[in-house]
Amino acid sequence: MNGPTWCGWRRSSGTVLPRTHPNTTQRRRVLEALGEAGGLCTARTVEMSSGDVILCTREAGHYDLDDPPGWKRGKSDGTPGGWHLADGSIWSDAGAACYPHTAV
Repeated sequence: MNGPTWCGWRRSSGTVLPRTHPNTTQRRRVLEALGEAGGLCTARTVEMSSGDVILCTREAGHYDLDDPPGWKRGKSDGTPGGWHLADGSIWSDAGAACYPHTAV
């Protein structure tokens, strides 16, 4: 079972990734280095202030434009709904600086 542990992130194989949290760029980089990022979303956006490219850290197939994040529904719960997420950044495919996800 995948899930957080006290020392890191547990993979389905039972091994634990280094102290990473779900939906973080750090976890995505670890999975990419291990060759296990194939199940992650491919959407990306550009941070306008720095020009950095941000890759979505959620699982592939999660995207649902009709399920907006909490702040779009008048809630301050920080949930991304069906939109993209990485290190606290939430975005949809409709933004000018966004590259949509690719269908799986």
